[in-house]
Amino acid sequence: MACPHHPGRKSWIKKGTVPPNKGKKQIEYMTPEAIERTKATRFKKGQRVWNHKPVGYERVNTSGYTEVKTAEPNKFELKHRVIWRQHYGKIPRGHNVQFRDGNPQNFNIENLYLISRSEQLSKENSIHARYPKDVQLAIQMKGALNRYINKIKNNNDSAV
Repeated sequence: MACPHHPGRKSWIKKGTVPPNKGKKQIEYMTPEAIERTKATRFKKGQRVWNHKPVGYERVNTSGYTEVKTAEPNKFELKHRVIWRQHYGKIPRGHNVQFRDGNPQNFNIENLYLISRSEQLSKENSIHARYPKDVQLAIQMKGALNRYINKIKNNNDSAV
């Protein structure tokens, strides 16, 4: 069977194939000269990998949010959450930090605000969330007016 990822290859290691060096000591399948040659390329104790990033390193994830490396090994946190904690302390359980202008690259403290997850859910699931604020307010007022009219109408119908 040819390798599906590399059409030019005529063979592919099949599932369940036992490696030829399984259960053997290195000296049993490598010559002493080969073992000595591999020592030059091995990691030494305390040596870091070539792509190691220091604490404080920033990266942008696929959603457009900036992450900051806060601890070793590879502990990243969202930058806007780190900035919020520096200014106001711990973020309460069940709350998120959001951007007022919706720009995940604007880390100005005045642009950040705390919102509970329940508020966030109702805000995001609103059918009117795609409209500007003034249109949203008009839709809410229209709904309140309709409810008030229906209440009066139902009271008049029950009185007759």
